[in-house]
Amino acid sequence: MRCVILGGSGFLGRHAGQAMAAAGYEVWSVDCNQIDPATDAPWLAGQVRAEFAAVHDWWRECGGADVVIHLASSTLPATASADPVLDVQVNLVGNLRLLQALREKRARGANPRLLFVSSGGAVYGRPQSVPLAENHPTMPMGAYGVTKLAVEHHLRIEEATHGMAYRVLRLSNPYGEWQRPQGVQGVIAVFAHRALHGLPVDVWGDGSVVRDFVYAADVGQAFVAAARHEGGSRVFNIGGGAGHSVNQIIATLEQLLGRTLERKVFAARPFDPPVNVLDIQRAREELGWQPTIAFEEGVARALEWLRTVPYEPH
Repeated sequence: MRCVILGGSGFLGRHAGQAMAAAGYEVWSVDCNQIDPATDAPWLAGQVRAEFAAVHDWWRECGGADVVIHLASSTLPATASADPVLDVQVNLVGNLRLLQALREKRARGANPRLLFVSSGGAVYGRPQSVPLAENHPTMPMGAYGVTKLAVEHHLRIEEATHGMAYRVLRLSNPYGEWQRPQGVQGVIAVFAHRALHGLPVDVWGDGSVVRDFVYAADVGQAFVAAARHEGGSRVFNIGGGAGHSVNQIIATLEQLLGRTLERKVFAARPFDPPVNVLDIQRAREELGWQPTIAFEEGVARALEWLRTVPYEPH
């Protein structure tokens, strides 16, 4: 069985590849960036430098695929809202091209299953109830969530009209090794890295905002479970099973580092919901999946990896 990971050189791609390889899959990465298999990804069978929508190119080089894990995206919530036209052109249109090409592969006898990574925060919008189950209303508040949700609907249509097997994983906030701390996402990585270098962490409001965090190695196991799933559901929340506040993140880091972290406090942002936690009961019942790494242990592992990452101002 061959697994192709679109966006395989990234943070989640490496965790997905490690888990799928351990489950017995031959793992290939398709990405515009490449990594050193000898040091960073010894589980890789091979990698192809290509855009995710260039299916005919990477399909030939990989030798086909039984499972395709789709992690490739050119935008984040902030950049998608800043340029929603670009987000649609690259991500929505790119995904339609991906589905069309996979349809052509199925017509020639292939039968790949597509695992699409959606957002467990952006597609739901402002929570009407907590925790958010998969049947919670989907009212995205930004372009990023709109595009993710549109792709989910196109996947549903593709299965209904052309028989393509797929599963959608709506992730909460993954964290762990290989997550770069220089970006605008990943509060645990950003806070931990700044703390390691004696720098203050930015807190908006009183630090009581609660979010759902899931350790990335657990996400890797969710991909394995979704690749094998034979039940009726198609959409699964994948989260940590509980919420943690910004204050709890800081307290955990302070305990691990044995010192107090300096804070730079800013006014609370009105668009931040006070609580956003996913209901993962469906994943427990149908995928047989649940997180296994406790929050404190996951943060400790991420912190140890970040000790190897030099500080780069941004």
